[in-house]
Amino acid sequence: MSTPRPINKKLSCIDAVKRRQGSSVRPAVPSRAIVRSCRDRSGSMASYGATAGIALFDSIEGHKKNSKDNNVAVTYSLTTFDTEAETHYESVDIHSITLSRAEADEIVQPQNMTRLYATAIEEIAKLRRSVNEAKAANPNEKVVGVFELHTDGMDNESSPLTARDLNAAVTAARKEGITCIFAGANQDAITVGEEYGFDRDLSLTTDSTPQNASMGLRMASQAVERAVSGAPPQFTQMMRQSSAPVHSYNHQPPSPVTPPYSPSSTSAAAALLALGRPPLPVMNLRQPAMTAAAPPGGIVRQTNNQAFV
Repeated sequence: MSTPRPINKKLSCIDAVKRRQGSSVRPAVPSRAIVRSCRDRSGSMASYGATAGIALFDSIEGHKKNSKDNNVAVTYSLTTFDTEAETHYESVDIHSITLSRAEADEIVQPQNMTRLYATAIEEIAKLRRSVNEAKAANPNEKVVGVFELHTDGMDNESSPLTARDLNAAVTAARKEGITCIFAGANQDAITVGEEYGFDRDLSLTTDSTPQNASMGLRMASQAVERAVSGAPPQFTQMMRQSSAPVHSYNHQPPSPVTPPYSPSSTSAAAALLALGRPPLPVMNLRQPAMTAAAPPGGIVRQTNNQAFV
């Protein structure tokens, strides 16, 4: 009687068990993650209805679950912006947050103007500092930093800071290994995200209506969770189609009025000076990211390389 041959067939799930992708090994799960969430609550966000508050609540609950499931210590910060920036959580353990749905709604209650550039620049400077300090204090641990920016339009309250100043801040953070994720409604977020310094594969166009906005906001939060757990955070084509399945941004003529200088932008300017470059001259901050009018009834399809109409 012949001796049975050993079976060398590899189990189909082995790559998942070994955290491999094909022939390459996935990065180890970070043991520490620092997340800074920067969310728009200007008056135009009223179009979201209750969706923005629900998305914030679900995002924090998702971070808690992700932290527990992947054994990652998550340090979380949350800042919202309208005419001014307000920090609601500053470098806290994600599991220490107790937030009700009603409290989440209150945090993102729409009001006033859009201090986008200045707030994002300030938050990125804080994140870079926190990540560097955590790496120095925990040399034997893998530390990752993640920055997420949610908005539904263009800045009109950060003068003299511009999109180029934000680009410099985002670029500096990315060079240090920080993952930067952008979610924008009422715009081509891939194009605008690149203008702001974000990787186009980590920029997502979302809808701004109560009926459709939840999917895009959920996709953005899940991208942050993937980055925290060591998985690739990039948006797939299917995610893009789910996030904004139809034409979800419009083009408005540039405003002839340039907002006056806002004293609230001085701390953002200081953050730019720390990068070794002064703020750029005043520009019209209300001009749309794209000036070409979309064809009537056009349908926009996002891809990781470009947007087709």
